[in-house]
Amino acid sequence: MEARKSKNIGTIKLGGQEYDIFIAKSESDKKQGLQHFKSLPKDEGMLFVINESNPVETLFHMHNVPFPLDMIFMDDEFKVLDVKRGNPEDDKIEGIASYVLEVNADSGIKIGDEADLEDDDDDYVMKVLAPDSSVQMALKGGERIVSRKETKVLIKKALKANESKEDKDYKALGKYIFKVLKGQDSREPEYVDAPEKKEE
Repeated sequence: MEARKSKNIGTIKLGGQEYDIFIAKSESDKKQGLQHFKSLPKDEGMLFVINESNPVETLFHMHNVPFPLDMIFMDDEFKVLDVKRGNPEDDKIEGIASYVLEVNADSGIKIGDEADLEDDDDDYVMKVLAPDSSVQMALKGGERIVSRKETKVLIKKALKANESKEDKDYKALGKYIFKVLKGQDSREPEYVDAPEKKEE
């Protein structure tokens, strides 16, 4: 799996074991699967994203996979619905799942086990740049930035609500917060070009 270490990598804990996994999200990755792998280390596997919202019927095969696998069929909350063995060149391995994890056979994973997934693909960073293009701030995950003007209004409304203790002031604060969030979620993305560096 070394050739794929550059993207869609995560860690999953399941059945008392921790696996480094490649997460197959694209159709080409799902179609390729573990075909043509000669072996799979005990602590590695492949997670197929079938349908994140709810389990659906899915079909797998073992063409060009020369070693047996455990195919772990899981629901949208990573709870194991079924475990099926895939032997080399099996044509049809069917099940219902949101996610299917492939690991070496005889993993000990059983129905009812629950997985804990850490997906490196969500580990992104947004950089806030200063006018000279230096990084002022790096935001990781799902943080939001509120403008200075909006921040001043939020502080003013929060102080007023804290002082008056009246429902109407708390409601006004909450309403404004939701207005800010709605504005952020509905605005088109904006991009700023970094200033050109002056030639020395």
